[in-house]
Amino acid sequence: MPRLPGTTPQPLVNVHVTRSAFLVRVAAVVVLTLAVPIVGFWLYAHHLDSPTQVAPRQVRIEEGMSARAIGSRLEALGIIHNGRWFELSARWRGVAARLEAGNYQLDGHRPTGLIIDDLLEAPLELVRVTLPEGLTRQQTAALLDQAGLADSARFIAVTQQETLIRELGVAAPTLEGYLFPETYLFPQDVSEEQLARQMVAQFFEIFTDSDFDRLSDVGLSLHQAVTLGSIVELEAVAAVERPLIAAIFLRRLSLKRRLESCATVEFALGVHKAHLTNEDLKVKSPYNTYRHRGLPPGPIGNPGAASLHATLHPVASTEYLYFVSRGDGTHIFSRTNSEHVVAKRDVRRQRQARAAAAAAAGAN
Repeated sequence: MPRLPGTTPQPLVNVHVTRSAFLVRVAAVVVLTLAVPIVGFWLYAHHLDSPTQVAPRQVRIEEGMSARAIGSRLEALGIIHNGRWFELSARWRGVAARLEAGNYQLDGHRPTGLIIDDLLEAPLELVRVTLPEGLTRQQTAALLDQAGLADSARFIAVTQQETLIRELGVAAPTLEGYLFPETYLFPQDVSEEQLARQMVAQFFEIFTDSDFDRLSDVGLSLHQAVTLGSIVELEAVAAVERPLIAAIFLRRLSLKRRLESCATVEFALGVHKAHLTNEDLKVKSPYNTYRHRGLPPGPIGNPGAASLHATLHPVASTEYLYFVSRGDGTHIFSRTNSEHVVAKRDVRRQRQARAAAAAAAGAN
């Protein structure tokens, strides 16, 4: 077409190119719109399926529990991140109805998918063992050996493995004091290391954040609190006396007095004695608190929850510095050494009177 005079020629516009660029932009927006939630869901699902890093533990699945109920329990125990995701995963795999009642060893270091696999295996045949409060590592090892769960020498060796102790978060040369006394259900083929791991995990489960907060209030580190708790465990029999006995020991520490705990002497001797002699009290050992001021180097046994609680929550104030056992699980408490001497004399007379009465009854 002829150009009119005085007009400037206009460039030709490629309509097809412009339309293609528009379509590319639209497609990119659509892809991004779809990709963002897909990627987000994938990342969220990956998190839900990932391990929680909770230590292995036995879990009881009750008869009639649904996949949802099982998931809720595992989430509450910290073994999985999300119970609902557990249920959906089990249903998607078509195995929700195959989850059976029984006892299982489940490990939070495994992802949810593998936890489901573990629950599809046959339930464990478990051995029940009760560890009383106050046992030493050696006594614990002997009890586990007797139950057929461990070799005592191997268990002792495990409880002093430096790498394991550090991994478990214990700042001590051994696990003495952290092998929590409890009634446990262990599989027959459990290893010595698994036994120790579960006991320490149980300790840190009962030693709560509020307990950690109390450490500064009583002026103790965790290891010092466990050490004192182990002494309270063996000195106190009556539950009502534990906070008072803990307060007496804490007062002695603050006054730079020797603790003079008979339980520490027995630990140093390596034997329990109904009555300690003057020679016993002189035994050369850093654990002998009749010879050395302050706390012993470490726990003299494995304290229970009540003694740990008493150590962290002693009576608010006390003038007592001494106590002597009556022989019936209770004590006579004294403020001064002279009062303590009188109390010991009275207890000795009562003990002799009971012995004489028992002998007379036997003669008849």
